Amino acid sequence: MRIIKKKKYENVVLKFDKLKIISTIDNIKNINENEFQSIIRDGIIKEQKLSIKSPYSLYIEADYTEGELVIEFTGKILKDDYPSLINKDNIRICLSNINELGFCNLNIDGILSDGEVVKADVCQDVIHPDYKDLTKSIRAGVANFNKYLVRNIGDNFIIEKNVQTKSYKRRLTIYDKQQELERASNRNFLNCVEDKDKLLSSFNGTLRFEMNLNSKEQLRQCLNITDTSIKSVLCSNSKPLWDFLDKAITDKSVETVSGNLTDLKNQLLLEHCDYDLVKVEALLRKYCSQKTHISQVMKPYRALAEKLSNNLTPSVKQQLRNLLMEIVIMIGLLL
Repeated sequence: MRIIKKKKYENVVLKFDKLKIISTIDNIKNINENEFQSIIRDGIIKEQKLSIKSPYSLYIEADYTEGELVIEFTGKILKDDYPSLINKDNIRICLSNINELGFCNLNIDGILSDGEVVKADVCQDVIHPDYKDLTKSIRAGVANFNKYLVRNIGDNFIIEKNVQTKSYKRRLTIYDKQQELERASNRNFLNCVEDKDKLLSSFNGTLRFEMNLNSKEQLRQCLNITDTSIKSVLCSNSKPLWDFLDKAITDKSVETVSGNLTDLKNQLLLEHCDYDLVKVEALLRKYCSQKTHISQVMKPYRALAEKLSNNLTPSVKQQLRNLLMEIVIMIGLLL
């Protein structure tokens, strides 16, 4: 007899594609003078810096004036293990791989003990067959267009919380990870891994959800932590990506859109513009006189977009929750 067992993994391990860590100056030794740039004042070395962009991004700074060591790196430092991203189980490997480059010698135990995270890109890779369809549904689900800015920049789909206070700013980016990895800018990285084809295939059909946390206050708020030590950040049980989308996408219940001809015409124009109000406004400006108040012309389209989003969001939110909470359906056989 065939049965279907459902197993839910609610405690998702947080993963990061970038970390910026500040530690004490004592945690760096044997600096390669040929690789580091030295900042000298009055005959005394004040700072030593290393910055490389390829095959992976790495920044190391020894600030002798402040007594600080600054390290910033991305998940690509894991090389063939890049699909794992930076997490609590491999942070030591990341720092070990930096040591193996021979630029300097990092005291890994010391950094893990006193290091503090000041910036991070928290992300999650999900398998989804249709990037355009998913982002189109998300766009239609964001109702408050004053509070949340939704736009496409290049191949990236972006939702940004539109607030003045920096600590409350949020920016979520969704993009096709395999497509991004195949760009020319990543060629050097792919050439330095042992099995390029295997790495690329591991990202087949993968969409990346990525949120930039650019201050300690943002880290504390989004990760629900009281301090930004490496342990607190990496071991947080929060769900920042889902929490952001849950607030950005409305879940109200309203009546279906009426069947009058005006609404139908407006809906067709919205659909033609991929439910992107910026595109709608740009299109309408072509046909409106300069004396026309575009804000008034846009009113029915904004209202209809919000009404449509309210109708669409329950299924969209459930789909996103399933993706980001890693709800897995296990199929087995019981004899």
